[in-house]
Amino acid sequence: MTDHQTSYTINSMIGRLYLKNKAFQSLELGEQQSIVLDLLEASYLSDVNIGEILSNECFLSDRETDEKRTLASIFQICSCCGKVKDSVTDYHEGFFPQGLCADCAT
Repeated sequence: MTDHQTSYTINSMIGRLYLKNKAFQSLELGEQQSIVLDLLEASYLSDVNIGEILSNECFLSDRETDEKRTLASIFQICSCCGKVKDSVTDYHEGFFPQGLCADCAT
């Protein structure tokens, strides 16, 4: 059973660091990806859902935010396979978009 609360908590923390604290903007994309991948790896012990972590949930509750992308497409990390890919695109399925690489989108 997936620990949804932990997944959304991690999503919220990454979103806050990205949007509010602007911690990622001073780093190159590779460094940003390394931090997110480290957080994903550390969270696997909690049986999290990578799609929820890399979703856009963290941006939905902030009315001042105009960010429409998912964390997956921002950091170019596929929300399905969890790998850094050159082109991660947001696909709208169901209630929220998922950032998927070309391999996982097919």
